[in-house]
Amino acid sequence: MGAPQCLNWMSLGFALSMGERLRPLGLVQVIQIQMTRFQANTSSGPKGPKAPQSLDPWKKILQSGQIPDANMIHAIRKQRQQAREQGDMIPIDDTVRLEEGKGRLVRDDDNDRSDDEEGSSRMDFAVNQQARDRQQRQEAFNAAQDDGTDNSDHEREWEKQQLQKARASTKAAGCEGEASQDGLPDPSTGGPFPASLDNCGLAGVGNGSSSTSVSQMEPTLWGQESLIPASSSALPRPANYQAEGIIKRLQDSRTSLEEVYRRHQKEADTVIDDLVTCKSTISRCSLEQHPLTSIFQFYQDIRGYVTDLRDCLNEKVPQIGGLEEQVYALYRQRAQKMVQRRRQDVRDQNDEFSPFAGKGALGDEYRTRRAAEREGRRTRRRREREKRGDSNHHDGMSTDDEESQSEIQLMQTELEHIAAEARKIFEDVEDDFSQLKRIMTRFEEWRGKDRPTYSDAYVSYNLPKIFAPYIRLQMLLWNPLMKDSESVEVERMKWFNLLLLYGTGDTTDDDPHSLREDPDRKLMSHLVEKVVLVKLKELVGCWWDPLSHTQTVRLVNLMRHYAEAYPSLSPSSKPLRELTHAIINKIRDAIDNDIFIPMFPKNVYDNKNSGVSLFFQRQFWVAWKLLSSTLMWHKVLSDSVIHDLAVRSLLNLYLLPALNLAAEINPTDALDKCRNVSIVQSQAMQ
Repeated sequence: MGAPQCLNWMSLGFALSMGERLRPLGLVQVIQIQMTRFQANTSSGPKGPKAPQSLDPWKKILQSGQIPDANMIHAIRKQRQQAREQGDMIPIDDTVRLEEGKGRLVRDDDNDRSDDEEGSSRMDFAVNQQARDRQQRQEAFNAAQDDGTDNSDHEREWEKQQLQKARASTKAAGCEGEASQDGLPDPSTGGPFPASLDNCGLAGVGNGSSSTSVSQMEPTLWGQESLIPASSSALPRPANYQAEGIIKRLQDSRTSLEEVYRRHQKEADTVIDDLVTCKSTISRCSLEQHPLTSIFQFYQDIRGYVTDLRDCLNEKVPQIGGLEEQVYALYRQRAQKMVQRRRQDVRDQNDEFSPFAGKGALGDEYRTRRAAEREGRRTRRRREREKRGDSNHHDGMSTDDEESQSEIQLMQTELEHIAAEARKIFEDVEDDFSQLKRIMTRFEEWRGKDRPTYSDAYVSYNLPKIFAPYIRLQMLLWNPLMKDSESVEVERMKWFNLLLLYGTGDTTDDDPHSLREDPDRKLMSHLVEKVVLVKLKELVGCWWDPLSHTQTVRLVNLMRHYAEAYPSLSPSSKPLRELTHAIINKIRDAIDNDIFIPMFPKNVYDNKNSGVSLFFQRQFWVAWKLLSSTLMWHKVLSDSVIHDLAVRSLLNLYLLPALNLAAEINPTDALDKCRNVSIVQSQAMQ
């Protein structure tokens, strides 16, 4: 190797040893330039004598990676100077340049940038990236100030450049790392450059072209997708190249393939089984399609029907409730009129026969008229009893509930008007929603077609709410407490006979247990509980008179009949509790406001036919009649309630003081009263 080549490689080794001062781009430029000049020199032949052999020690020191000190650098510089004077060295940079405005030659020292004596004269191979970035940001800022509409374009261009720079820096660092690991080739051996160095952008160095610039190489350097090619050494190699090893590898491969085949065969069998199952499922679904389609259509129809029925009832139920309130208002008005008249008669008689009443009360015109009407009603009741042959009767046992013919006719007219309004409620509704029979048939069809869904939808528990508006409309004028009433028994009504056989047409199982567990068997009990008892509670509040023996007998018989005939009427039933509370409150009100027995001095009752004696007898038998009515509720109301109402309130507070007074006046009459009281009590106990 000649002296210029040796010095060139020494410079390259020095540059590599000082690599921490250079950027990746400067290293590539140095290698490119040295390779270009080396190939040019070898192609053209040596131009001078060989370099002295004294350079070899420096080369070995530099190749070993030792960092040269100042003395070594000075000695190397002296040797380079001597080689330059002899003309045997090719400088790193072009030494022949034209000076600006002059045609003289420039010495190599003027262009030598490798000296470290003056930092300003050293060649800088690196690109001042910070200065370039600052310049680009300044240009982008100025452009943004000049034209605000191009901000987005400049920003995208700047971001693109920054991403390209970051990617290039990463790839160059990877290329330099690979070069440092593999080491640089020795030019004396004449060997080619490694492929990794060629991939880093030096492919064009050894082609003899020394005019390739760094700017032309950069696209090749930064455009590489993979800096390190895949190595063939990663592929597995057989450990034994003998026949036994090859046979073993073939057997292992065959075993693996057979295992894969068995797994695939098993998967194929599974797929075939799944295919057979799917075909059978498709066949079964095809057979079930028609029934399921019909059931689905039925469910759609029943869903639409129930929705329409709900909307219809939401509109009609308030109208039915309004008509019921009108009926109750008429009943309440009539009952209040009767009670007020009876209580006013008691006050008038007390004022008339009391020795403490003033004389001005006797001359009242209205009082006189009321007394005449009262006596007329008593006379008519007495004549009716005489016609019936009722001799065991005392004055005061009958109920003064007589009405004039005009009042009866007026009330009848009002009830007929309400009945006419009731018939118009469902005039604008189709028969499927207005007739109870049609509605019952639709739900019976659901029950017979799909019993499980019928049970899951809790239809049996909602039927009383669905049928209740139609039953309430038929029972709008039903009043079993009214005199001469023809609709006393609910069992004779049309709706009762219609719903009595609900759910019996599709019954095929005669098991008594299943019949008892069927919730539809309790439909009539629930209807009586939720409709009839609620109706009775309203009638008790607006019509029932506890002093009326006839009304009390009818009401007690109805209560006992419902409690015995319908098992759902247990003491825990809410409608039943509300009805009993209404009965107790009505009896208590009669005791507090209707019972009055005059307790005057004994000498006032000397004359048996006097007005005060008759008034005393009449009021005693009124209290006795209320006691009899109260004791009728034995076994219907609790014993504690009966004891409180009959014994403590009536017997102790009113009847016993009256019996004591009657014993002083007439012992025989007192014994008769006591006998009647005991008979009432014994009858109640039975």
